[in-house]
Amino acid sequence: MAGKIQVNGTTSGHDPNIQSQISAALLQNGGVKRIQQTLQQRLDEEGWSQNLREYIIRLFRSGEATTYDDALGKVMQHVRGSAGEPDLQIPQSAKQGGADAVRKELEKVCVLVDK
Repeated sequence: MAGKIQVNGTTSGHDPNIQSQISAALLQNGGVKRIQQTLQQRLDEEGWSQNLREYIIRLFRSGEATTYDDALGKVMQHVRGSAGEPDLQIPQSAKQGGADAVRKELEKVCVLVDK
């Protein structure tokens, strides 16, 4: 297997300075909040948030979970799709809506970062 090729002194295509600038711009212009709101709205529309809420309540009432960590572990198994019902995998429409929101917000801040 061939070694990685260095470009500009690094083997990573990732520039931490640019990432920092983009993150700061997203935070300053409200982009992060809009992305979160879009994703939450899509999850709510699909009934995912309510299903999650009901499952967590069921875990604690039944005694299957007695701590936050217990509940988180069980929820994450369902989110990954490795635990059967309830299916708590993120719906495709929510993933797409979130990706679209990120793309839209990045387009806004990339203009600012390039200046």
